[in-house]
Amino acid sequence: MFKWKVNFLIAEITLFIDIIIGESYMKITNEKFEEEIVSLIESHSEGSYWDFKCEWYHKDNLADMLHDIICMANNLDNHDGYIIIGINDDFKFNDIQKDPNRKNTQNLNDFLRNKKFAGAFRPMVEVKLISIGKYCLDIILVKNSSYVPVYLEEDYVDNHKKRVHAYHIYTRIADSNTPINKSADIIHVETLWRKRFHLFDTPLERMKYFLQEKDNWTSSPDENWLNKYYKYAPEYTIVIEDDEDNKTVETYMLTQMDNTAP
Repeated sequence: MFKWKVNFLIAEITLFIDIIIGESYMKITNEKFEEEIVSLIESHSEGSYWDFKCEWYHKDNLADMLHDIICMANNLDNHDGYIIIGINDDFKFNDIQKDPNRKNTQNLNDFLRNKKFAGAFRPMVEVKLISIGKYCLDIILVKNSSYVPVYLEEDYVDNHKKRVHAYHIYTRIADSNTPINKSADIIHVETLWRKRFHLFDTPLERMKYFLQEKDNWTSSPDENWLNKYYKYAPEYTIVIEDDEDNKTVETYMLTQMDNTAP
């Protein structure tokens, strides 16, 4: 019973933090996404978490697509990655509605599911369609995650014999991906591992992460064993206290009687 109470408390705290952190994020995602994409197009430049493609990747040249997705998943900006399809080298629109190589979210996730990623941590992707005037754009949204660096445990070779190498960590610096035949500089690899271990998080974000690791909460050595602390960061604690101001019986409890009882 006591264990259930503590687990229930952890679930409630996690939900509360989700609400605090998540509401503003959802608002940005739902209301500002198209506006952000338009702004990136109007910048007439590529950047550390966005890239432009004139058309979809050819079915025989999917190593480039896999490489691009991994680079976006490992971007250093702590931001969703955008591969914006339908913009040419002159930053003009190119209609992709009849592109024979076009893919949807399920196609991309099926493609990624068959690749051997280290720890089974695959990039989380979604294809979003937006319309700007008479043109349609597809955006491969590579979702921001703490499970980085993302890398393969087995080489992937496409039909053009292009290879995405196992144990190579790719990222994106400014407007350039790590070359497909190389690995990122050690300083950038270290940054990704620091993100994995939540060393850049705010205290509230770290608390949310710690609450998901229920097995790492240990009973306090003081008299109240119900108090918990996170064993790898003991400054984070859960303290259960009596409510000294609310020990009376509520009035309604005395008035609610079952008059039909024999």
